[in-house]
Amino acid sequence: MNARTFGFDAPIGGEGDHRRQERVGVRMPARLRDRAANKYDVHLLDLSVTGFRAEAHYSLDAGMIVWLTIPGLQGLEATVAWRRAAVIGCKFRQPLYPAVLDHIVRTLSR
Repeated sequence: MNARTFGFDAPIGGEGDHRRQERVGVRMPARLRDRAANKYDVHLLDLSVTGFRAEAHYSLDAGMIVWLTIPGLQGLEATVAWRRAAVIGCKFRQPLYPAVLDHIVRTLSR
């Protein structure tokens, strides 16, 4: 899947799905840091240019500001949009460049 082909114009899921970008399935460890400098090891499940979904067995609640650290990249600021049990969905403050998403998917994802 090539991130450059993603459109920005319409939600991609069913009714009630407000995502505007297709998610790319990834399986990789990452780290989140909150404003208090607490660090959380997480596992990314999917990624798009506008956000990500991750397994996070911590109390990261909707509205929290976090920084996602993926090995080899600087921290990416995001807001926790939702939490369902041990899974969170986050929206990046600034969208990723499609080439960065492609790089992550090609070289870092398992």
